Amino acid sequence: MNKITDTNERDRAVRALLVDTVERTSGRRRRHLGTVAGAIACVLGGAAVGGAVTAAASPDPAAIEAQSRAAVVVHGAGPSYRTVVGTPVGRVGSADETITVGTPPRGADTFVWVATCRTGNGVLEQTVSGRPRSSSSCTAGSTTSDSRRATDIAGRTVHITVHGDLGWTLSYGWLRTPPVPRASAAQDEAMEDGIVTRSEYLAAFDRFQGCMTARGASLGRIPTSSLFVAFGASDVYTLDWCTASEFDAVDTTWQAEHPLPAGADAGSWGSQPYDPAADPRYAG
Repeated sequence: MNKITDTNERDRAVRALLVDTVERTSGRRRRHLGTVAGAIACVLGGAAVGGAVTAAASPDPAAIEAQSRAAVVVHGAGPSYRTVVGTPVGRVGSADETITVGTPPRGADTFVWVATCRTGNGVLEQTVSGRPRSSSSCTAGSTTSDSRRATDIAGRTVHITVHGDLGWTLSYGWLRTPPVPRASAAQDEAMEDGIVTRSEYLAAFDRFQGCMTARGASLGRIPTSSLFVAFGASDVYTLDWCTASEFDAVDTTWQAEHPLPAGADAGSWGSQPYDPAADPRYAG
């Protein structure tokens, strides 16, 4: 984890805020801060923001804290096996905010942003290059996050719109995901006709269990009588590896074939026993 903890890192966080302040409070081109600004631009792969709240002479302690914790926050926004690339940015403010995303740094494949409401309450609306992405109610302490693949987000903008009286912390940066396999030949075969039957679904789950056991992360005894098979594992990377190889596409298709009925309880749907007589199209 690329956590900022020591004094030197904290000094750099303060210096970054001061550099940001100079840019925001002066219309003149900087001459002697190019090295620092260049380092920031390089680390972020061209990402920059406007409108963040900082104090001209003495940075807000909340802003310093936001920058010092940015790497921790960004890293925690997804699977723990992903690693931070470069130095994420932390900002505080209360107005609308825009992130302009440049070219990802070497090795990065995912761009993550996390908005935490510090004070007040209202709604945070997110759009990516003008297209609505999500809208979340926000009260003090609540957090909303999102991510996009590097190939989808590079060169675009993420705009955070504030509705209500909100003070926020925004953290964003790049992550690297270790490789996972493509779908196995057996999973491709099950998907070939575009329909997943019950026997194909359970066979894929058996292969998935075998993959987990082979990699030293057995799921143990898992009941398979319900409509959707429920499982979990502490080794998230192995779990993602084996689902990608043996189960993910099949499971996604099976669940799409059995959508939540109108008026049904979303929390319990899928846990009921599977009834082949009520599912003639897919029961084979």
